[in-house]
Amino acid sequence: MAKIARPNRPLADVNVLRQPNGSHEIVVCFMPDPDILVGEGNSKAYLALDASRSLKEMYGGGGVFEVLPNYVQAVARKLGCILTTVTKTGTVTGLYWAISPDGGKTEIIGEFDEAGWSHAAIDGPKSPKDWGRGTKLLPAIQYGVETIARDADWTIGVIVTDGVIEDESACMQYCTALGKAMADGKRKPLKLVLIGIGNDVDEQQLERFDDMFEGTGITYDLWSHGMVASMKDEADILGVLYGELMDEQTIIAASGSVLDGSGTTLASWADGLPGKFRFVLPKGQTLFTIHTPSRDISQDVSEALGAS
Repeated sequence: MAKIARPNRPLADVNVLRQPNGSHEIVVCFMPDPDILVGEGNSKAYLALDASRSLKEMYGGGGVFEVLPNYVQAVARKLGCILTTVTKTGTVTGLYWAISPDGGKTEIIGEFDEAGWSHAAIDGPKSPKDWGRGTKLLPAIQYGVETIARDADWTIGVIVTDGVIEDESACMQYCTALGKAMADGKRKPLKLVLIGIGNDVDEQQLERFDDMFEGTGITYDLWSHGMVASMKDEADILGVLYGELMDEQTIIAASGSVLDGSGTTLASWADGLPGKFRFVLPKGQTLFTIHTPSRDISQDVSEALGAS
């Protein structure tokens, strides 16, 4: 399935899949609107960056004869800027996790708006001795739950890691109780996203976090995951961050319809336009327009047709 590299806003993700008859199935996902997610409530976000010793070179450190690129900073700046769009304050808290000798502590980087994140210095812990020798995730989860989400009506936490998470069992135990509380309506909603970076990530472990509640009877979807290696552009990152937030049950407009470039209606929703939907674009058509009572959004998909 091919992706549109930079969908027209407020579209977050547009996927194109060629059908045997020459038509194309289009899957559209809107960017979340804080007002839709939490109404008059308060939404918050945080970005937690793995600062274990194995990642030091990816922060641009450790080069002896040459200056290494700060790969983590580039990824963090992009993630931070994107996350500011779903908070009511327009700011996102950043922190390092897996610091100190046992990898069990966190360190606050700061709270930035979009402009701040675009220039934020992300170069690892303040003290050289604090690069972690272990990778313990639970403190980063607890910080988000007990500090960031404490007075929020909705929270998203994005956690970047490069290796094996050592305290998986403790995280599972903590998150099981957390997920049950949210499923029972005893806690405000929280979404956690694990993003793997580098070549040593245990993707099967990330998948276990993503599928944590399968077979438990807990209906709340706490985790999702993705890999930076597959995120070649902003569209891929948006798909990972927001693909599970906006679904067929999330209504973003009172009504809506999709038309092709000839003006033919391809799909319509009289009782509410969902934040994520799919339709078939006929053979030969390269443009679609989403019509809502307040505005129209047009998207050309020519760039993806050859790759779909």
